[in-house]
Amino acid sequence: MPRRVVVTGMGVVSPVGLDVPAFWESLLAGRSGVSYIRAFPTDKLRSDIAASVSDFDVLRYMSPKEAEVYGRVTHFSLGAAVEAVTMAALEKASSAERSRVGCLMSTGMGSVDIFEEQIARSNERGPRAVSPYFVPGVMPNGAAALISMRYGFMGPSYSLASACATGTHSIATSALLIEAGEADVMIAGGAEAATRMNTVAGFGNARALSKAFEGDPTRASRPFDKRRQGFVMGEGAGVLVLEEEEHAKRRGARPLAVVGGFGMTTDAEHLTRPHPEGLGLALALERAIQRAGIGPEAIDYINPHATSTPQGDMAEIVALRRVFGERLAAIPMSATKSMIGHLLGGAGAAETIAVVCSLRDQVLHPSINVDELDPDLGPLDVVRDRRPARLGWAAKCSAGFGGHNCALVLGKA
Repeated sequence: MPRRVVVTGMGVVSPVGLDVPAFWESLLAGRSGVSYIRAFPTDKLRSDIAASVSDFDVLRYMSPKEAEVYGRVTHFSLGAAVEAVTMAALEKASSAERSRVGCLMSTGMGSVDIFEEQIARSNERGPRAVSPYFVPGVMPNGAAALISMRYGFMGPSYSLASACATGTHSIATSALLIEAGEADVMIAGGAEAATRMNTVAGFGNARALSKAFEGDPTRASRPFDKRRQGFVMGEGAGVLVLEEEEHAKRRGARPLAVVGGFGMTTDAEHLTRPHPEGLGLALALERAIQRAGIGPEAIDYINPHATSTPQGDMAEIVALRRVFGERLAAIPMSATKSMIGHLLGGAGAAETIAVVCSLRDQVLHPSINVDELDPDLGPLDVVRDRRPARLGWAAKCSAGFGGHNCALVLGKA
């Protein structure tokens, strides 16, 4: 029997809340975090909107000197990790217990702000002007290292990258490490802070981004809607504390949900386009359900990837229909990105926190901006208003550039 994994802590920094209570309250209220970009000129960009994090005070978590070394993505990572570790009461762990706590904190694009600033400095003043902290400041594993150092966690610590599936892969790989006995506890999450002029230009020139819908940014992220245009860039971080169930019991930690199963696959089809028949994502979800020891009929709720790109939404529904057949029409789905935008490497972790909150509270958050469900997607139960539910098992799907797919099955604790 594999070791059973439970969630004992959560932390989030998002465009709609800087901690889990505020984040969850905003989702239940259908509150959008999308607005016009103010941080840089947008007049030459194809899109001028994003879901940005406001009022985050990094000095609550690190000194001014540390804040200068690390990029915004690491700031968010540490902020979310502090909340998650505190919720799980891991500060009380003994030295022996800390040697069995690992950290898998990942990002899809890393510290884009530090990279841009130091390249600009080099171009203007020459290479000797580049900060000696440039390399540790931009390395993607910086957040995992910082969190481990902060708490003395000496288990496996690193980062991984799978584009927009990064956060979900962090959770799945962390659960795998616990099952394999490599750690008793894992700090697992993803973060992104890539809303910079060049990244918005790149995604915009690829025609992947939405614009302010009818002049209103809050209406721009509209997964599964007939008039969806593309995704809205978001930023933030999500962190979960995963723990072996018996270890959690011995510590007196409260399980918030069960990580029943996970599946990880690749489309092996195209660098940026999802498999049109949904083969890779369907296979990931099937493996997650099988690993949980249940059948598709046991899934009560789906939190889909749901970027609101025409191709992405269609490919995902095709994949889900492969797994659930005609029953898909009766399974409620909530698209978290409709309110927080697309957190890229942080998306899967933040959205998994929404799933855990749904399982804990037995309530579903709405998908906003679904004015008219795209008829080409077929019949779907997209939740449009806050809804009470009886949930036993829920599925979370993520997919990223490169054809990377990851699916989780989480259960009520």
